[in-house]
Amino acid sequence: MQSLWGMQTFRRRLSSNTTKVLRKSYDIVIAGGGLVGSCAACAIASDPLLQSLRVLVIEPREPKIWKASPERFSNRVYSVAPGTRKLLEELSAWKTVEALRYRPVRRLQVWESASEAAISFQQPRLDEYVSYVVEDEVLASAVWTRLGELSSQVDVVHNLSAKTYDLPSRRNDMHKKEAGSASRDDSGREDRVKIVLSDGTQLETSLLIGADGPSSAVRQAMGVQYLNWSYDQKGIVASLQLSEAQDNSVAWQRFTSLGPIALLPLDEKRSSLVWSTNTEDATRLLALSDEEFLDALNQALWEEQDKKQLAGRALEYLDRFIGKFGQRPANFQQIPPTLTAVDKGSRAAFPLALGHATRYVVPHVALIGDAAHRIHPLAGLGVNLGFEDVTALRAALRKTVACGAELGSLPHLLQYETQAQRTVVPVMAAVDSLHRLYSTQWTPAVVLRSLGLNLVNACEPLKGRIMQHASL
Repeated sequence: MQSLWGMQTFRRRLSSNTTKVLRKSYDIVIAGGGLVGSCAACAIASDPLLQSLRVLVIEPREPKIWKASPERFSNRVYSVAPGTRKLLEELSAWKTVEALRYRPVRRLQVWESASEAAISFQQPRLDEYVSYVVEDEVLASAVWTRLGELSSQVDVVHNLSAKTYDLPSRRNDMHKKEAGSASRDDSGREDRVKIVLSDGTQLETSLLIGADGPSSAVRQAMGVQYLNWSYDQKGIVASLQLSEAQDNSVAWQRFTSLGPIALLPLDEKRSSLVWSTNTEDATRLLALSDEEFLDALNQALWEEQDKKQLAGRALEYLDRFIGKFGQRPANFQQIPPTLTAVDKGSRAAFPLALGHATRYVVPHVALIGDAAHRIHPLAGLGVNLGFEDVTALRAALRKTVACGAELGSLPHLLQYETQAQRTVVPVMAAVDSLHRLYSTQWTPAVVLRSLGLNLVNACEPLKGRIMQHASL
């Protein structure tokens, strides 16, 4: 007698205007249709070696697909690295971003409030950019538009989530503990992940990809250890108006005693703010009027009261020393744009934390994006690491299919885990260390970090290596 898992099919709402048959069995199920999850579906369906695989995306929300640029700028933006743009171009998703809107960043300038230390980054060629500022809605629309073009290979179920995950690794562990248990049960293959959706629908898949965010239910079902802590900070976001139209192609970041302030260009007249500060201060800032908030922001960008005299003298000696070797001393030449207004209703805040799963995979399950790792936004690399996961997982799946191995087999998934962690862990450690280094106003620490920043700024080969790594 055939299992109900293989016999039944159900009609399920897959988009806002079409109804298709939702299969009971898929090669790959992706839990979470956010940026990283939907991109993973596109990457699999677009690949010549993988496009025969049947993919399902489970997304609790409705998609937002824009036919024209949104009327208002979103207060949630991403600094898209060149490597991420290359992936989106490869998947034919970047063309939608270009049709809507984005802002290229020619240079990144960083300075701090406790000294005159500063550093700037830019690509050696004028036609290359440090990054691209893209709003969340625009980037999501680009990926979802491409996903719609791949509907013959990818099914999407909206307004539902997974109620339970039954994983082969957990079942096998349970069987080992049960004396005399059968190697198989009556519910189907033991090497398949079994999923029950929130409406009771049952599915099974050879590979479950968890792209369901920091509170990942897939990760919890895996039972892997998750290292995490709160920074006791919030990131305040807003859209800001400039005093006049200008080139506005520089991203600015100032490290203050309470946290970094970043200004990212949106267009000639607007920039996006990401202001990291402690939770108490964030509550105070959000309670201010827009005019009072703008005054507080300008003060944080320009105040000089945190300056350490010892750090200033140390930088003077360093500049003289560098000058003896024919290098131009560190020089902060450009100033940020003048901010004159806050877009109404654009202010919001989100908590900042670090999180990392000690394992990204178990048999027939893999984690990507925020489900696997979460970092402080000071370097703007979070979403780019998620897209890098997609690239690494696709490479592992290609090897699996090319050699005829079982989809979801642990040896090939471990190749993905190794590659992904080689990228994520150093970045996570560096970002966390930078956060801690700039969170102190202890004079010896200020002197050392100021000297280090200006020394790196004077060493172009080292800056080039940093840029190459940050480009992912």
